[in-house]
Amino acid sequence: MPTDLAIPKYILVEDHIRLTIKQKKIVDKLPGERTLAKELGFSYMTIRKAIDNLVNEGILYKVPTKGTFVVDRRLMKRKARTKTIGYFLDSSIIAGLSSPYYSLIFDALEKEVTRHGYTLVFFSDQDDGTKLTSVLKKLDGVIASCFRRIEPVIQTIKEIVPIVVIDNSSADKTIPSIIIDNFSAQIEAVEYLCNFGHQRIGFMTGLEDSDVGRDRYEGYKSGLNKQGIEIDKDLVYRGNYSFQSGIDGADHFLKLDKLPTAIMCANDSMALGAMNKLHDANLKVPDTISIIGFDDIDIASQIIPPLTTISAPINEIAKRSFNMLECLIVGKPLENRHIALAAGLVVRGTCTRLEDKMAVV
Repeated sequence: MPTDLAIPKYILVEDHIRLTIKQKKIVDKLPGERTLAKELGFSYMTIRKAIDNLVNEGILYKVPTKGTFVVDRRLMKRKARTKTIGYFLDSSIIAGLSSPYYSLIFDALEKEVTRHGYTLVFFSDQDDGTKLTSVLKKLDGVIASCFRRIEPVIQTIKEIVPIVVIDNSSADKTIPSIIIDNFSAQIEAVEYLCNFGHQRIGFMTGLEDSDVGRDRYEGYKSGLNKQGIEIDKDLVYRGNYSFQSGIDGADHFLKLDKLPTAIMCANDSMALGAMNKLHDANLKVPDTISIIGFDDIDIASQIIPPLTTISAPINEIAKRSFNMLECLIVGKPLENRHIALAAGLVVRGTCTRLEDKMAVV
């Protein structure tokens, strides 16, 4: 680092840190003081004095045992907190907030933010950019269901208020995220069916324009591979998460020369649609075909037979995402910016052993 003998060394360090912050080379946590001393070629005490001065100026702040962090200047410019959190959902989502999964997400978020003295409001991108900006200025922060197709909207939100994304992580890895380990959950489901003797396992995909859809499909394929089962393209139906696509998917399988003995679905709505179609075709679940869904929406446990499914950790998603967002709002550092939560198999009444099916047939 070049020096000017007429300028105190700690001032040079201060200027260097200011410049790296302005250039966004440092956006969150500073390197350790001894690391900076080695990189810049100054003494540890010179670095310490420069950092203490920047803390006093409000450019940096320290957290005991955690380190030194950059103050978010956007938060300093904002008005008094409104105690209002926004939940953002892409307007192109089928059924929107009325869909079984997203209604659960909103309900869990609303309960969580209310417990902490906040209010939750829902908004989407149906309005033009001006109206979106107007909404954002009334919020302390946003929890958004993220999809790559709406990255520009995610960036717009980020420029105005703190944001945490759920469902999928953002392409911008500086944005904190809470997602589900969809891949591992599907591997577990395949193993469960194979332990029941199933080898011919169909799969209804969700939309594959997001990590959720891709990971659930890739988990299915990986699960089969681990069991030594080759992928049969005829046993894969491209769905879109809707009840109707579950009906259409079941119709696809019914037209095959040989039925699958089990069907995995990328969400519960499609599983319910499949069960509806199979019932109309006088094929009993699970006596003829076993079914597994994903999400564990309310109706999954209420139908007959109750649906075996993979339970999305809805309440944990709500708790973790709000805790992250509140840290951003008040300027606290995050211990982890990206968290993947496990989703567990919930065994109910739509799966049976293959030998039991053969006995029924």
